[in-house]
Formats: sequence, structure tokens, C-alpha cells
Amino acid sequence: MKHPIRRRNWIQLALAQAAGALGCCAWAQEEVALDFNPFKLGIASGQPTSSSVVLWTRLLPANPFSNPWGNRAVTVSWELAHDDKFGRVIQQGNVSALAELAHSVHLEVLNLQADQIYYYRFRVGGMYSPVGRTRTLPDATATNTPLKLAFASCQRYHSGTFDAYDFMLADNPDLVVFLGDYIYEGGAGMGESRGKPLKPAFKLSDYRELYELARSDPSLANMHAACPWLILWDDHEVTNDYAGGEVRAGLDKGSLAKLMAMGFQAWYEHMPVSPRVLKDGVEGLLKNGTELKLYETFSWGRLADLHLLDTRQYRSRQVGCGFAGLFEPKDCTDYNNPARSMLGETQEAWLLNQLQKAGETKSGASWNLICQPLVFTRLLFPVGAGRVNQDNWDGYPVSRERILKACVEHQTKNPVIFGGDIHQNWASHVHTDPLTMQGPVVMPEFCSTSIATPSFGPLSAKEMKDLAPHCIYTDRHLRGYGLVELTASTMRVDFRVVGRNSEGSSQISSAATFTVKSGSPMISVTQATPLGK
Repeated sequence: MKHPIRRRNWIQLALAQAAGALGCCAWAQEEVALDFNPFKLGIASGQPTSSSVVLWTRLLPANPFSNPWGNRAVTVSWELAHDDKFGRVIQQGNVSALAELAHSVHLEVLNLQADQIYYYRFRVGGMYSPVGRTRTLPDATATNTPLKLAFASCQRYHSGTFDAYDFMLADNPDLVVFLGDYIYEGGAGMGESRGKPLKPAFKLSDYRELYELARSDPSLANMHAACPWLILWDDHEVTNDYAGGEVRAGLDKGSLAKLMAMGFQAWYEHMPVSPRVLKDGVEGLLKNGTELKLYETFSWGRLADLHLLDTRQYRSRQVGCGFAGLFEPKDCTDYNNPARSMLGETQEAWLLNQLQKAGETKSGASWNLICQPLVFTRLLFPVGAGRVNQDNWDGYPVSRERILKACVEHQTKNPVIFGGDIHQNWASHVHTDPLTMQGPVVMPEFCSTSIATPSFGPLSAKEMKDLAPHCIYTDRHLRGYGLVELTASTMRVDFRVVGRNSEGSSQISSAATFTVKSGSPMISVTQATPLGK
């Protein structure tokens, strides 16, 4: 390649990816033929709207110690077509993969038709990427387009295979919502079920290696290539149980700020998200790890609004009460401090406004799906007369109450909350007072089990449910994902779980199936297997 792009130019040009503004020759460079496949991390799409979608890939050299690109930007060609043979190409062009962002590509393709299937691929050095399948969302006026949605979380590579994604692929969802813990920063020790031992992540290269490991899984790669994803993070993309509010407020310049900067950059490099999420652009991301704005609403016509929440980046520090992350609310004076927030002031105000509009707008969506990483309802532990976890919503009760109050006061249409984190399936009713589990039911909650990460703690599913009268169903020892089928009148939720047959091969089943009718927050159990251990 000749004429490498200078630093003062690449920031501006990288941001042009967000608008799909680069023409066919914007990155004119000599194409060097490659004798290896640079697309081993696959391809992905995400953040679809009714007229756009983000396309992603990252180039990986065959030998990290002999990188043919060095610190130069690489021209990557792309095509978007109506068919997987690319006989009807509708858009194409070139985009840059920047060395500073590990030669990743984030291209937002605009001016697309609503509710359409598209196929895409990349090319560099004469090598083609796998073909990806993506789609746009229905038009804002569409009322009768059903939605099939898969939701998942917690895929620790070293804990086991990702074969749940093989069955998710067969379920053929329109969208995947990933609710956090795409990687686990703690690395892996000897004797893990797969993967080489890795030390905990303390450098950008450590985080990148963990994403490369996850992306090398063929089941995950195939699912990314099958449909667009909406992706959130939880804590393990940075470090366990972190709270970023003080970092974002400029009050903490220590080690957490450094880990957030590295973790956020590595996450961005490997996710199908637009450069629009970079509040201060690429330069802000690289220099000081400034905000990545993930919270946003995606509208599936007039059927559903999906409100995605970031519960890590802006939250107040956890209460300093209790032991080992558990505390008794009556013994903690800071517990009900109204200044403490799970979402931060700006994001919380945005969400409350969305919930208000969802109740006041007659032409608004029939369902409001609140997608976030954590358990929302009260989750008790039989230790010390019933302690709660300071890291989930139980540790931020005033934030939770403000959300519930908004749903009730504004009569938000059919709110439903989705979560993950706890590595078990969990279906429950959310009451106006989650602390006492009393009062009218405001909304149903569904948390899916993990893709691979094992359950924790000694409690059986029955013991967990006995502590939670609002809980409709739970199981702990099964891995899998949630599957939602939504129409204007009914929501069906399946907890899809992976087991083994007598020959040891993986098989899929629904551990439980639920329905929720429009106009009522109550969960009906269609079928459920007996509670696990």
C-alpha cells in the first residue's frame, strides 16, 4: 500500500463510516494480494432501523507477529445485495479498517427499504468474507408485522461450548438482543473445559484476545451472520461488578478508569455498532475512553419499542453495607438515598420520557420491551434473615421505583422487562413495591439463563422460588436462551435449554413456555418442566 493515511485525517474519515459516506474510491490504495483468510473473526450486522443497518468485520492477520498491514489503514470493499449470490447488488463501496481500532470496520448503510432482507460481504486482498444475512425493521406505520426475538447473555468461552447458538439459528429469529457478558475479563485457569489458560485482562491486547477467542466459535459466528443483533454490555466486559458513574463524573481517575477505557475500546472494536455511539468520536475513545452511548430505542413498526439500557457506565457506586456483596436493607442507611442511580441522571430522564410517550401517544407501539442486563425484581438470599444483592436493582431501589411509578402514572402500554446475569431462567411478576413484593403487578419480567457460564451459589431452584412468591418459574442448571414471539395481542416466551441425548449429542427443548396477553401484566404458564436442583 502507498500513501498511508495521516493521523489528522483518519479520525474524520472513520466517522464518515457512520453515514456510509465513503464512495467507491474514497480509500484508493493499491490492493495487496493475500495468501490467508483475514476474516477469521467473521462478520456481523446490528443496530437496524427501518432504513439502515450497521455492518461489521475485523481483519485478523495469519500471524500476529507478522502483520502485513502494520500501522496502516486497510481498504475493505463491501457489497449489499437482495440475494446471497450478489446478482442484484444495490449498494457497494470501500471503507477503511483503521490500525488504531484493530483493523475493525463499522459501516452504517443508509437509504434502505423497510422490512427487507439483505445480504452482504466484504473483500480485501482478493479474499472474500462469509456472506451475512441482515434485515431492516418495519416502517413506523406497520401494525401487523409479528416479531420473533431471541435474547441471551453470559457466554464465558472457557466454561463450555456455544452450541445453544446452533439451535437459536434453527429457531430463525428476526433479531437477537444480547444482554451482556460477551466476554469474561478474568481469563481462565488450568483444567477449564476449553481454550488455553489466559491471565486476567489488564491490557488492551488482553481484552482483544478474549474477543478473538469468543469470535472464533463457529456457532456464535454463524448466529452473528444470520440476522442483526442489538448488543448491551454488563460488567465482565470491563471488570466484575464495576460502577462507572464516578469515572464518568470525573471523580475517579484511577485503575477503574483505565480498565473502562481499554474494555470499552475492545468492545467497540468487536461489536456491530455505529460510530454514532462514540460521544466524542474515535479520538475521544482512543485518548481517554470517553462515553459510548448505548441506550437507545429501536422500533419494530407499531408493534414494539425496544428500550435498551446501560446499567454499568453511569451507575452510582454500590452501597458499602453488608458482606460479600449481600446486605440487609434495614441495616443500610444509604440504601434509599434518592441521589443514587442505576442509570445515571441523563439516561434515567431519557427512559422516563420514553415511558411517558409510550403511554400518551395513541399511535405508539403496542408493547414496550425494556432490555437490560440484570434481575429487576427482588432476589432474596436466605443468609442473615434474607439479604439482597447490592449489585443488581435491589441495591438501587429508588431508581427502580421511579421507573415503576412512570409506567403506572403514564399507563405505559404493555411494559415487559428482559434481563440476564443470574445464569438461570427466571420469570416473575414485578409489583409496585418490589421490596415487599406487594401491590398491583406492573409488568412481567423474563431473565434467560446463560449461554455457557455455570450457575453460582448452593441454592436449588425450589429454594430460590420459595424465597420469591412473585417468581413464576426458575431453573438453575440448564444453559440456553430466551425466545419471544410477539403479535399485537399476545406475547409468547420460551426458555430454550440445551441438553444431551443418550449418545451425548446436544438437543434443544423448552423448559417452560409462557404467554402474556395485551392489556394485562400477568404471566400464564403454558408448560413447564419440574424445577431443577
